[in-house]
Amino acid sequence: MKTKWSSSDPSDWANESFAISEAEKTGYCVMHGSSCDRPEGSVTISTEYLAANEPIVKEQLQRAGVRLAALLDSIFAD
Repeated sequence: MKTKWSSSDPSDWANESFAISEAEKTGYCVMHGSSCDRPEGSVTISTEYLAANEPIVKEQLQRAGVRLAALLDSIFAD
């Protein structure tokens, strides 16, 4: 996974995060056609919401760590 995660570039990372935000299970937005719109009213962060999204957050943090390490290695390789 390290090789796959570190071989992408920042635009890929942004697109990956946006795709996660559009996923229905994350509950981040409501899709109207191709538009990811903010839900009406307040968003409730329930125990179920946290349980459903905790694995996603953990994986995104792991990816960020690997990507940052690769970026720093490339900068300070000399």
